[in-house]
Amino acid sequence: MQYLSPMTTRHHEQNTIFMSKNLTTCSHFFLRTDSSNKGLQYLYEGPYKVIDRTEMMFRILRHGKELSVSFDRLKLACVLKELMEISAGKNKEKKMSSQSEEVPYIG
Repeated sequence: MQYLSPMTTRHHEQNTIFMSKNLTTCSHFFLRTDSSNKGLQYLYEGPYKVIDRTEMMFRILRHGKELSVSFDRLKLACVLKELMEISAGKNKEKKMSSQSEEVPYIG
């Protein structure tokens, strides 16, 4: 018994979570649905506008109501530049160019 030593203590490290830099600047996100999917249902719904954000939680406007969600349920919403102008109601008379460029939806 004198020669037995206690086992060393294990130190469990916190896993680091990847967080995109665009999460702090993007104005619209898709929200992941956590319910079980039946057939060909979408995994994400939206895009929804961000009202306020903290380090881990986001407040979004969903169907006219504010909803607080964790950042791990969100996915960046990227739309074409021409679609952003149309959805904002700007340049209704302007013809869309043949070239399209995918940009993050930052408002």
